Amino acid sequence: MGLFALFAALPSHVRSQPTRPFVMATDQSESTFEGKWQRQTYEEAFKRLGIPIEVITMPAQRGTVMVDSGAVDGQFLCVFAYADSHPEQVRVEEPIYDVVFGLWVSRPELSLQRLADLEATNWSGIYRRGVELCQRSLSPLVPAERLSTISTEEIGVRMLLAGRVDFYCDLDVSINNALYGAEFKNVTSIRPLLTFGNPIPLYPYLNKRHAELGTRLAVVLRQMKAEGLLERIRQQVREELKRQ
Repeated sequence: MGLFALFAALPSHVRSQPTRPFVMATDQSESTFEGKWQRQTYEEAFKRLGIPIEVITMPAQRGTVMVDSGAVDGQFLCVFAYADSHPEQVRVEEPIYDVVFGLWVSRPELSLQRLADLEATNWSGIYRRGVELCQRSLSPLVPAERLSTISTEEIGVRMLLAGRVDFYCDLDVSINNALYGAEFKNVTSIRPLLTFGNPIPLYPYLNKRHAELGTRLAVVLRQMKAEGLLERIRQQVREELKRQ
């Protein structure tokens, strides 16, 4: 009884300490299109779970190490098979969205029915360094002297607009980040020529000690999708960036 009386006498801010935020890592800056809509999506999901969230930005490799060790609670996006090589993490069994690989162009007269038809053209192209599916898919079709790499999506878009190359191969999310950035937000000539390969779903991952929360997060994400909320968030972010 004495302990109970002592607890009751404590100030309310001592009796009810705030819940520690759940820390999620991403390699997308808050200023990018993807970074903005992903943050808004997770903020709404964790609000529905009744858990405060903190988002930190760090390179993807560092994020992996931090979540493996438990220093960070989870990360925004990884592919399905990522779980096979990271037993310290659990996949949330509901993808956030799919990404696709494609060729982007700025010249209106260019057309292509299939990726294999590139072999019959004399087009020159680029892909972002490290995007292996672009490299593997294009190398048999385009001679080395007409195929080169660039380091950022912004460089790729600049080269398309300047007419220095005919096509740029990358993920759709990377192109979106560039086109909704300040430098290119008024550009309307960049368009997808074609996409190739299967869409790749990306999933949240959590440190394994949060496995039970991962099950609840999957349910919330399904509900948000059923409401059409994820797509509405993306559209709202598009409109917001256009107005800036």
